Amino acid sequence: MAMKRPNQLTQLLWDFYREDPQELQHLKPLGNCQVFRFWGSFCIRVQTPAMAQRIQDVIPLIEAPIQALRLAKRVKVLVGRRVVASYGLEAESEDSAVHQHQL
Repeated sequence: MAMKRPNQLTQLLWDFYREDPQELQHLKPLGNCQVFRFWGSFCIRVQTPAMAQRIQDVIPLIEAPIQALRLAKRVKVLVGRRVVASYGLEAESEDSAVHQHQL
């Protein structure tokens, strides 16, 4: 079964880890998910609860690129249309301090 070409958001996450093959391998299941942004959330839609669990296991890996690229303030994992997990992404305190000094 040939994997379809990943969407732009998935490709951004993969590119973030292109220098780290081990981390990149952990993110490969995203190629089988529908990844999109909606109202400040980075949404990952899967077909099964088992796949949702696999995606939840890699949330710590995808938080860094989502924050660095300012893609969203929250990550949601959905099975079909049902949200099964939601993670808030905290702004890094160093960034906040930098922005405050620049004002």
